[in-house]
Amino acid sequence: MLDTTKASEAASTMVVAASHRLQPYRFIHKALRALMFRTLQEVATLDAAQITQRAEMLAAVDELLRVCTDHLTHENSFMHAPLRERALRSVLAFDDDHQDHERSIAALRTRMQQVAEGGSRVRAVAYALYLDLSRFVGENLEHMADEETRLTQALWQHFSDAEIAAIEGRLQASMGPEEGAYYLRWMARSLDDAELGAMVRQARAGMPPEAFAGFVDTITAELPVPRAHMLVRGWDVSVAHDPVNAPVGVRA
Repeated sequence: MLDTTKASEAASTMVVAASHRLQPYRFIHKALRALMFRTLQEVATLDAAQITQRAEMLAAVDELLRVCTDHLTHENSFMHAPLRERALRSVLAFDDDHQDHERSIAALRTRMQQVAEGGSRVRAVAYALYLDLSRFVGENLEHMADEETRLTQALWQHFSDAEIAAIEGRLQASMGPEEGAYYLRWMARSLDDAELGAMVRQARAGMPPEAFAGFVDTITAELPVPRAHMLVRGWDVSVAHDPVNAPVGVRA
């Protein structure tokens, strides 16, 4: 029975992976995974007994938790709400997951406060934070994969691509410029060449020239120089950020 279930899940995953329909979770989830992995690595390696490193650790975790909280709000308001109207049963388990994530975020913040207090046991408490964060990331990885497969297919069953695009548009319009740029930078670091190209083509079609130039400049500023140079040539755009003369590497 277990093998049959796994085979069904694998087949369902391949259906989504090979589809040309809109996949509203794909790009943002790649960005969130990259942020989670970076944060988990920082908590693993920074020395909580050192005041400066402890502050860096807590700032990194705080950033991740704020982003995760905002992401939950975005999904609840713009993705789950329409599904509740047309396919309530498809979204109930994901609503429950979101409530669990909110409780986990609260528990992580309690652990962060314990780390912030320092003391003789600070390294032990920081390791406990690392383990708690590991569980949180693991739960989110599975949850996001389910959203990108099961929930995406529910959207396809009940919404046209035009309707899904409109949902995405309303979500993006709800963000301020700084928030939008933040997510764009993490997507730039996380997407493959084809995905970045698709995002740039969509932006070119819907943005005025000055806004589009800023959009592309934000992306290329996050990429290693050779890749940025190759992509800019392929996109046939010019940008203020010169990928030929910029320092090699990705900005932190």
